Amino acid sequence: MDSSSSTGTSTGTSTGPAAEHGDERWYVEVSSPVGPLRVVAEGGMIVGPYHGDHSPAPSQGRLGRPATGPDTSPREEAPAPGRVAGPVTPDRTMAVLRRAAAELAEYFAGTRRAFEVPVGLQGTSFQVGVWEALTRIPYGQRRSYRDIAEELDNPRMGRAVGAAVRANPVSIIVPGHRVLSSAGAVLGYSAGTGIKTALLDLESGRQRGPESGRQ
Repeated sequence: MDSSSSTGTSTGTSTGPAAEHGDERWYVEVSSPVGPLRVVAEGGMIVGPYHGDHSPAPSQGRLGRPATGPDTSPREEAPAPGRVAGPVTPDRTMAVLRRAAAELAEYFAGTRRAFEVPVGLQGTSFQVGVWEALTRIPYGQRRSYRDIAEELDNPRMGRAVGAAVRANPVSIIVPGHRVLSSAGAVLGYSAGTGIKTALLDLESGRQRGPESGRQ
């Protein structure tokens, strides 16, 4: 199904593995104030901005093939004699990778509060429901795991919601960092609580230095 969240993030949700969709995954690595980000696209959808210190680390299958950089065109040079040309990153995939990189740069510069790049959410129906709820948390605001569980009409599932938030593969664009404990504590995040705090500080106007968010 396709939906557009209140944050402006366009999500096209799916629940099967990449092979079922017929599109190969490609990724680019971009720099950010919270360390390198590996932005992954499948077809015309973003499926995974992973932190450089993402835990658990994404498998090569989740990352796919390295694409050309977001500021360059896909490679089309002729192969050297005796070599077979490698696959070329599809135009629509390069376009969405460029767009995601540009929107992330604007986010970290403080000029973007809502992502518009199309996102493909792939997981169980419960996980996808949690991740879609994350896209409805406005910039600069915070929710508790219980809040998300109650929004999903399952108030006793706070722990399961926490596990789904931690498993969110589309870091930052699907803002799992905006979810805290009921007491307001900054808990587990795929790249560590220091990175999570740095993202919250950025959105509250208390931006820190590029190294201070790492842990």
